[in-house]
This record gives sequence, structure tokens and C-alpha cells, in this order.
Amino acid sequence: MKIGIIIPARNALPYLKEMLNSVQAQTRPAHAYIAEDRSTDDTHEWLRDHPDLYAGMRRNRRRLGWAGSLNAAAALALADGCDALFTASADDRLHPECIARCAAVLGADGGRDFVVPYAQQFGEAEHVQASLPDAGLDDLVRWPPLIDKALIRREVWEQVGGYSAKATPPGTFGTAEDWDWWIRVWKAGFTRYSVVETPLYFVRVHPGQLSDARAEHHAATVDLLAKLHPDLPWTAESRQWPPQHRTTRRQG
Repeated sequence: MKIGIIIPARNALPYLKEMLNSVQAQTRPAHAYIAEDRSTDDTHEWLRDHPDLYAGMRRNRRRLGWAGSLNAAAALALADGCDALFTASADDRLHPECIARCAAVLGADGGRDFVVPYAQQFGEAEHVQASLPDAGLDDLVRWPPLIDKALIRREVWEQVGGYSAKATPPGTFGTAEDWDWWIRVWKAGFTRYSVVETPLYFVRVHPGQLSDARAEHHAATVDLLAKLHPDLPWTAESRQWPPQHRTTRRQG
């Protein structure tokens, strides 16, 4: 199984080397594919000068935001023959065993559609981001029951169609497109998954990130998702911030 780690990157110059080094340090081989989203801090120039750190890189012709850039990175990986994709962020890093542990579970017991590891915050916060091992659509109207970092089989990504730019509220370049993604994954019937209850992915929390005006973005996202998925039982509780859920999630 060839595994691609798909990484959107915008103004990530201070952190990108750490992420790419963590990809190269994996005990099971994996390949980085990067979509550079019109950075203004020389991220593109740095990537261009370090081709040994990734298997594929493209610069978006215009700024696409989180969802569009993730899809662009995925397209690079799929075109290069990857059988599974691991979603990542340019300012984070992977545990050396992340891909090996997730890949082993993905192929166990007849196979899984995707595998989600626990994540560990670092920087301004140090919470563990957990995911539910038995989530259903009812959980998805309150808050995403899974974090947005996962190892996903190629056929799942292709059939669901990647992340949707329609799930980005106006005036933002990305808030909770993973929420819409998981809803569409469930609707497509890809519910055979596992959670690795060990922090294998490290999420950087930047100074001031958790104090951002996230409640406004959250409410706007719920209103948008309710329009995209009117068949789900959205309630006033869905719009509440912080959400009431068993998982610990990043709030910015």
C-alpha cells in the first residue's frame, strides 16, 4: 500500500520543515504531497529549493483555502498511485509510528474504510483530541465526532469526492470543512473505521488561537451545513459554542 500524506500549505515557512522531517522519519514509508496556497512568506520559494523533502508539490493558481488546497494535494497523491491518503497540516508533525500504526489497523480484520488516531496538542494548549469509535449520523449534528486527521482509503476519497468548498462559510478560507466531509462519508456508507487511542499526530496551537471569535464562525458553519444537509436533525443545540461532545477538539 502506497501512502500519501496530503498537506495544504499557506504561510507555513516557520513550521513546514518540521512537518516534512516527521514524514521522512516514519517507520513505514510515506510520501508528502503539498499544495501551496499562494503564500506571502516565501513558503513556495523554500519548497521549490527543497524538492528532496516531498514527492509532489504544486502552487495553486489562485488562493483556494483549506478545502481546495487539500483536494489539490490529494490529486497529486492519487495521480502518483497512492492507495491511501493521510490528511495533515503544514504546521503540525507526526509521531514516527503514526503511519505504521494507522496502516496496520487499516488492513486488519478484513480492512477498514479509514483510521483516525488520537492527536496531542502542543504549543499554547496540551489537550488530547479524541475521536469516537462508534459514531453515527446523530453525533454529526452536534460536533464532528472525529478529528480531521485520518488515514483514508483511495476509494473512499474518490467516491465521496474529497472536501467540499461549498462547506466554507462566506468570508473565510476554512473553518470546519471536515464536518461536512464526515457527514458525506457516512451518507456514502463508509462507516467501517477504527480509532487508534494513542496520540500519533501532534497539533500545533498558536498563541491566541483558542481565544479567537470561534463562536461566530461555528454558528455560521452550522447554518451552512443545515442548508447543505437539510435531511439531518439540526437543533439550536447544534449552534451552541462550545459544543457539548465527548471529544476534545481544537477550538480555533
